[in-house]
Amino acid sequence: MTALIPSVCIGRRGPFTPSDMAAGLLYRLTRSRSKAAAMETFFRKYFWTAHLVFILLVALIAAKTINLFLELVILPPPEEDGARSVARRPAAEPVAHLDLERIAKLTGLPLPKEPEVQEPDQAQLDPNAPAVKSGLRVKLLGTLASVIGKWSIASILDLGKQRAQTYGIGDKVLGAEILEIQRERVIVLNSNRREYISNEPEVAGHAPQPPPTGLGTGIRAISDSEYEVPRAEIDRTLSNLNEVAMQARIVPAFKDGQAQGFKIFSIRMDSFYKKIGIENGDVIKRINGNDLNSPEKALEIYSRLRDASRIDIEIERQGAALRKTYNVR
Repeated sequence: MTALIPSVCIGRRGPFTPSDMAAGLLYRLTRSRSKAAAMETFFRKYFWTAHLVFILLVALIAAKTINLFLELVILPPPEEDGARSVARRPAAEPVAHLDLERIAKLTGLPLPKEPEVQEPDQAQLDPNAPAVKSGLRVKLLGTLASVIGKWSIASILDLGKQRAQTYGIGDKVLGAEILEIQRERVIVLNSNRREYISNEPEVAGHAPQPPPTGLGTGIRAISDSEYEVPRAEIDRTLSNLNEVAMQARIVPAFKDGQAQGFKIFSIRMDSFYKKIGIENGDVIKRINGNDLNSPEKALEIYSRLRDASRIDIEIERQGAALRKTYNVR
């Protein structure tokens, strides 16, 4: 009680009376009430925060309760029997391995050796070996040999089926791959051996017939750009491509790095090319509207000429475009 007196009677001299003590108590009570009123005002002002915290706690508890309920409903019950059966399954017994080296030392016997497997000998390909006559049942009808190998083509007759087809380098004839196409023969790789196919078949009973001469004798010029060609003349020409190829030189023509067709030069005076109006330096660019810009196109066009009733050839001569028309009758 004496601690309250100095706060009330500051600066007073003399002894303290009971009235002074009562005044100190009254002052203390007044301060306590003012603090309580201030605290009450504070809680009334910010009591909504306590409500908000309480609502959040209730929502969190409700969410966890719902999640737990959904887990129990959705997830299947644990398979206790299966787990127990797996747990009770005895461990697999280790497989015993024989140590052959230790057994050999104990018994004094040599270790067994694995049998050596010898692969069958296979003949090695000699790229410089000369080609031998092929025994395939085929006959070379003719070739168009180019200085660029992939542009060369060959017409080969299958003697078994009596059917002629056109081939290029990389194609296969009765399982033999074509390596080279020359003027008078075709080099193939048959059973890892270099062989050649010529116009003289190996099979007896199919003796080669000499190729007919005078190709193009039946062709008649109607005008400078139109000709009449007998059907038999087309068949003779396509069956003797080797002779046609020897009457002139044919090379691919390029412009700006792109193939434009075939250029023909060194034409003989009595050749087939002269009879159809082709001159030295002419570039054959299209046949029946098909561009001659790849070996595949050349093979495709060649296969269609035998049955064509009209042949249109587009030529470039000294920079000028010309057209030749051949009516097959």
